[in-house]
Amino acid sequence: MILNSENQDPNLTTWIPDSGASFHVTGESQNIQQLQSFEGPDQIYIGNGQGLPVQSSGFTQICSPLNPTFPLALNKLLLVLSVTKNLISVSEFCKDNHVFFEFHPNRCVVKSQATNEILLHGSLGPDGLYVFPQLQTSQSAAQPSFSVLSMSPSTTTNKSADPRFSVQSSKPSEHVTPTSQTLWHLRLGHPNSSVLKIVLTHCNIPISNKNLFEFCAACCVGKSHRLPSSSSQTVYSVPLELVYSDPWGPSNVVSTNGFSYYISFVDAFSKFT
Repeated sequence: MILNSENQDPNLTTWIPDSGASFHVTGESQNIQQLQSFEGPDQIYIGNGQGLPVQSSGFTQICSPLNPTFPLALNKLLLVLSVTKNLISVSEFCKDNHVFFEFHPNRCVVKSQATNEILLHGSLGPDGLYVFPQLQTSQSAAQPSFSVLSMSPSTTTNKSADPRFSVQSSKPSEHVTPTSQTLWHLRLGHPNSSVLKIVLTHCNIPISNKNLFEFCAACCVGKSHRLPSSSSQTVYSVPLELVYSDPWGPSNVVSTNGFSYYISFVDAFSKFT
């Protein structure tokens, strides 16, 4: 089946401003330039507390339909495959582009802080969310006019989750999920973290954003060392030549005198306590 660019997927061009988002988020890799591993938390959390894994990050630019000479940057743009809406972090967008938002009962606008010029014009959708439809990013605008439409399973909505999100049972095959550092640690023969990072960076291999390895039992077993211990040849021939002492406590139950600790003394010769 062939899909014409004039009927482009609205998921690519419709963006929703979100004052509660710390990052810009998209579920479509076509919206991101220069995909790279995200050095941050592994998941983002939505309104019901559900965590959604972050695959990678990047940036892009939005072309203002009202002023094409004023590009708007989307830095810290995260790729989260289970998200079906494109979200614009209001705070990050204002900071990066020196603009501000105005929310009216039936519309919203983005204005330049310097000139008060309107750069984006959005509307209130039937679901009660403000939307900016038909926004072309510099990445999606570079896509060919015709593309093959692959059939994918239908989207199922998690009703307990935030209404702006839904979880898909699968994604089209063009999405490549980066592997974790732990998996590459096993594949490359258990190198240390600095060597592993150099190798993966040199080979341009995308990895998950885990900053720390998971616990590796094989490394602990293979690299453990201890000095040999031999049996003591010392013989104690008289009482009190050596006395072991061992404090213990605190106890959950105090003694009749109100104490929570005790100390024992053991004679090495007679074993008298």
